[in-house]
This record gives sequence, C-alpha cells and structure tokens, in this order.
Amino acid sequence: MTNTNPRSFKEIKLYAIIIGIAYALLQHGFYLMGHQLASWFGFTPFLPKIPFDDMIPIVSVFIIPYIWSYLYWAMAPMVASLCEKQHFADYMAANLVACVAGMLFLAFFPTYMDRVAEGLYEVSENPSIFEKLRQFWYSMDGVKVAYNLLPSFHCLNSTLCYLGVAGRKEIPKWFRIYSLITTLLIYASTVFVKQHYVLDIITGAAIAAIAFFICKKFHWGRMFAPLERLYSKLKGKTAQAA
Repeated sequence: MTNTNPRSFKEIKLYAIIIGIAYALLQHGFYLMGHQLASWFGFTPFLPKIPFDDMIPIVSVFIIPYIWSYLYWAMAPMVASLCEKQHFADYMAANLVACVAGMLFLAFFPTYMDRVAEGLYEVSENPSIFEKLRQFWYSMDGVKVAYNLLPSFHCLNSTLCYLGVAGRKEIPKWFRIYSLITTLLIYASTVFVKQHYVLDIITGAAIAAIAFFICKKFHWGRMFAPLERLYSKLKGKTAQAA
C-alpha cells in the first residue's frame, strides 16, 4: 500500500545513495559505449537537424542547468528510494532499459553536430562567464565536432528523474515541483547551449517515457530480486556480527 504522507530525506538509506552515484556513472558509460560501438560498426553519422533549430538562439546562461543535470541524475534515485519497493525497483529497471535503448540508438543511428559550421565558436570581445563555461564544455566534448546527439541522454535521464517522483505522495510536493522545473530547464539547456537539436530532445524523452511505462506495467523491477535478497542477507550477517 502506497504511503500518502511525505517522507523526510533523512530516511534515505546508504544503499540508495550508492545506487544514485553508481547510476550517474553507469548511464555515462552507456552513453560513451554508444559512440564506441558506432565506430566499431563503421556507421556514418547523420545530422539530425530540422529548420526550426536555426531559429533557436544561443543563451549561454543555460550551461548552468546543463551541468547541474549530472548531480540531478544522482539525486533522483536517492529520493525515489523513499517510495514503495516495487515502484523503486520498476523505476530503476526503467532507467536501465532506457539507457540500453539509448545506447543502441547511438550505436546504430550515430549523429553529429559541426560546431564550426554552426558558428558556436563566435563569441563577444568580452565573453561572460557563461560563454566561457560553454566553450570549456565544448573542449571536453568533441571540440569542433560533437557526436552522440540522438537521443539526448540529458533529456532521457532527466525525464526519468521526474517520472520517478511524479504523483508520488511519499515525496514532498516541493521536490516534485523542483523536479518538473529542473527537467524542463535541462530540456531547454540542451538546445540553448547548442549541445543538441530539437529531435534529440523528443527522442530522449520518448524513450524514457516508453521504458517507464513498460517497466511499471509489467513490473520489470523483479529483475533486481536476487540483488535485494543478497543485500538482505548481508545486512542480516552484519546485524548478527554487531
């Protein structure tokens, strides 16, 4: 039975903190593996651009929510762990399924963005701290050419962060609102800092939503049952030793 009273973040267990950090690292591994597989298979990347993309301006201040997303992704599983076990298990299964699906998209349908052709290195004479941050991020992510655009893992992961807490009474209302606003800001950031195109957002959000629906409907979280039994056994042994 679902708890209808908001729970305190102080109730977050150590295992949930470990899962949150591990997931943030794991999803990035899937993201990198997608490009590596595409290189091995020898597929030619395509440009997922539509005319509307040229109408979107560069708004460098959006580099802040873009970078913040990495902490947000680690935070979400920790908070979702406050929900009933079945929901949390299904939610983490959806994260895993969505990341695998996203990786396969990146591997078999690789994409790219030519930052020079897009004019992304044209900055003002006195660039703001946000413009400098945006340029710095480019230097860590392909420099002149960016890959792994579609689906946007920023949008895929952020969508799941919100779906994991949406409508859950166990989660404080302020955090559910924060999660929705943060997810929308991250959507916007991907195109305003020119790390993605519009189709990348749509694809990432769609994969996340489909994975979440399937895993919730068929309770794919049951795949973690052996891990839960192992954790309970280890916890019991620790308690006996104490």
